[in-house]
Amino acid sequence: MKQTLTILIVTTALMLTGRTNAKLEDKPPANRRNFVACPIVRDTKTLPCWLAEYEGELYFLGLQGSSVSEFYPPQLNHEVLVEGTVTNEPRICGGIPLKPVRVSVIAELNRGCNTLLPAEDGMEAPPTPARRFVDSMRNPGTDTSQREFIVPFDFDSDYLTFHTTRIVGEAARVAKAVKASKIEVQGYRATTWLSNGKKFIEADSIAPKRAKKVGEILVRLGLASSFVSVNWKTEPESYDGVTDPEKRRVTIKIIP
Repeated sequence: MKQTLTILIVTTALMLTGRTNAKLEDKPPANRRNFVACPIVRDTKTLPCWLAEYEGELYFLGLQGSSVSEFYPPQLNHEVLVEGTVTNEPRICGGIPLKPVRVSVIAELNRGCNTLLPAEDGMEAPPTPARRFVDSMRNPGTDTSQREFIVPFDFDSDYLTFHTTRIVGEAARVAKAVKASKIEVQGYRATTWLSNGKKFIEADSIAPKRAKKVGEILVRLGLASSFVSVNWKTEPESYDGVTDPEKRRVTIKIIP
């Protein structure tokens, strides 16, 4: 009787564990949209809108702007990885807004990604956001208390935009101001948990590429190479379908 009871308890525990793991390994939260698709451009009377379609629904990604705009637009002839949270806000250019949203261009060409939609009445673009980053770039701060900086990256990319280059520049400024004895640069790669349940993992080589590029920029900005330590993590970061974009990064740690 005791042996039978033990088997029953173990069997029940295994069944419960199996159901729990299946639930955890199902899909990201229901309000998340993580998918790969062709970007779509809709013309308007002002700025073009960028959209993407997933499972029959259209989502608004952002407005076409310049290199200093907060939203960095994707490209036609390339698919994009879209990672965002669904909002209850009114549709923009016909698409449901995703906030926050990250859009990463997939490097491989896809000539089928060339959809252009004409301007339509009622499909107006919202006002262009203020370029607040430009002023802060021209007038760097004087605070030197920050010791750690995070440089974010698009999926499978080591490209630094206007904004991410500014972060590296600020780290260099602080390091010089505090006469840092060492600057530790650490690169990471990540996994995106797609809405269909699949895992989209960055290439093995991307973490060292990111770390080395940031290290080289710091040296070009006037920091001694002997003070800049560059390392990277080979294994991809854990995923949850929500914070995955934040894990594609390089960290800069300043040691006085």
